[in-house]
Amino acid sequence: MGYPFNSKYPPNKSLFGENHEGYKTKGEGVLLYDYVVMGYDVEFSYKGKTYYLLNDGKGILSDETFSERKAVFPTPMSLVENLTIDGIPLIKLAPFIEDIEPV
Repeated sequence: MGYPFNSKYPPNKSLFGENHEGYKTKGEGVLLYDYVVMGYDVEFSYKGKTYYLLNDGKGILSDETFSERKAVFPTPMSLVENLTIDGIPLIKLAPFIEDIEPV
């Protein structure tokens, strides 16, 4: 229908419905659609720690004021695939994120 979507990790609305933009969990929907496709910055919590992702064309792990660049990746998708928390890539942690919102 001409709507943007993540071609590498496409949504499956027939399986998962309209919730979470067609992804199984809110974490996957926000990271793979709101952050990567739509370009929103994101705040999320995992194991009680809060993380901040900035999307300015690059994928950036930032501080709560979005002013410090703790890690920089060439694209937001590369951040989602390569940023590790507790040695696990963020893409694999997405279903287990406790709280996530585009900001």
